[in-house]
Amino acid sequence: MAGTDTTTEAEEAYSYRQIWWIGFGFLGVMLVFSKYNAFLPILYEEFISSRTVIGLLMGTDNLVGLLLIPIIGAWSDRLSHPMGRRLPFIVIAAPIGALTFAGIPFAASALWSLIVVEVLFTAAMHSYRGPVISLLPDHCPPERRSTGNGIINLMGGIGALISFAGLSLLYDVDPRLSFGLGALALLLTSLIVLRKADRHPPYVDATTDTHPSPLRDTIGGVRLLARRPNRGQLYILAAMLAYYIGFAGLDAMFPLYAVNELGLTPGRAAFILTAFVGSFLALALFAGMIGTRFGKIPAMLTGLAILPLLFLAAAPVRSIPVLIGIFVVGGFAWGLVNVQAMPLVADLGGRNRIGFFVGLYYLFTMVGQMLGGPVIGGAMDLFGDQGLFYGGAAAYALGFVLLRRGQQLLPDDPEAIARREVALPTDEPADHGTV
Repeated sequence: MAGTDTTTEAEEAYSYRQIWWIGFGFLGVMLVFSKYNAFLPILYEEFISSRTVIGLLMGTDNLVGLLLIPIIGAWSDRLSHPMGRRLPFIVIAAPIGALTFAGIPFAASALWSLIVVEVLFTAAMHSYRGPVISLLPDHCPPERRSTGNGIINLMGGIGALISFAGLSLLYDVDPRLSFGLGALALLLTSLIVLRKADRHPPYVDATTDTHPSPLRDTIGGVRLLARRPNRGQLYILAAMLAYYIGFAGLDAMFPLYAVNELGLTPGRAAFILTAFVGSFLALALFAGMIGTRFGKIPAMLTGLAILPLLFLAAAPVRSIPVLIGIFVVGGFAWGLVNVQAMPLVADLGGRNRIGFFVGLYYLFTMVGQMLGGPVIGGAMDLFGDQGLFYGGAAAYALGFVLLRRGQQLLPDDPEAIARREVALPTDEPADHGTV
């Protein structure tokens, strides 16, 4: 392909330093979403008693993400702007996300206003997150993306840790202060990304795209997944949907479990999740190295084999120290899964469809997050609060099965796909059977 020599030279000179700076974008995302997921159920419980309905409300706002994320990803692949393909979305979405996040505790005086502000917040953040994450494969060669995403997830883990270990405790003092500081952090981290990211990074094609609108492009691309040569990619994405049901259910419903079963305050309940996040934080970079050394899919399968066993072991536990120990091991296993996932999907986008495939990654994982609350909440209504762990174990086990099947059906190594152009939705499919 034209430009191979330039790309090789760029890879030889590649340094991870810029990825650390770009990682501040994910730090801000995880900081605000960790707090959002931990405390929105508590705010909703002031108006609603059913765990299933609360879980449904925590998931239906992600319908906005389902509409926005793949469209924004496809749009950013073709955008021609002096700031490049991704950064204009960051400039617009970050201030809106910060303003609405700070407004959540003020909107909690009524159910309708809380829902409206929540939806506006998620719309802004879903428009922000896809372009921010797409900056990693834009700036990183395929064979180093697992380690690069380890850095990104390490930064995201720091953001979640700040949220759980710092801002969560401030919630017990004054929710307005806690959410306000989170909004300020989101603005600051977005400014760092804007300053440090390249306008025209080296690992994404800079060609002008003359294909149809982002909406039509997105619909056409999703249709490609249903074709037989692409079933491997579809199974991989379906696996991510399945295991995110387990993750999102734990994230959304554990504070309610800990308040009602363990007798903790809301702030202390969210604080216990620090064990999970802290372990993930400690492992993230190492998990990326494991993916680079042994392959992305084998590392993910290992984590997905461990997590169901941990969830089943946690169901009867009432001891806080023992539960924390289980969460520490769970964070280790989750790191093996989550650090590899986005680079794996980005590889499937080649050099010209990174934003679109990152959008598909968020499309499927967002469906998982949308289903996580009501599915795990329903399991809690059916089996008691221990259903949190039974439902989570089943979700992770299903993810293992689907990912293994996707690995078997892939027509080529993902890193080989990453180095060439892939079929666009309006292209003739005959010459592009691999994606």
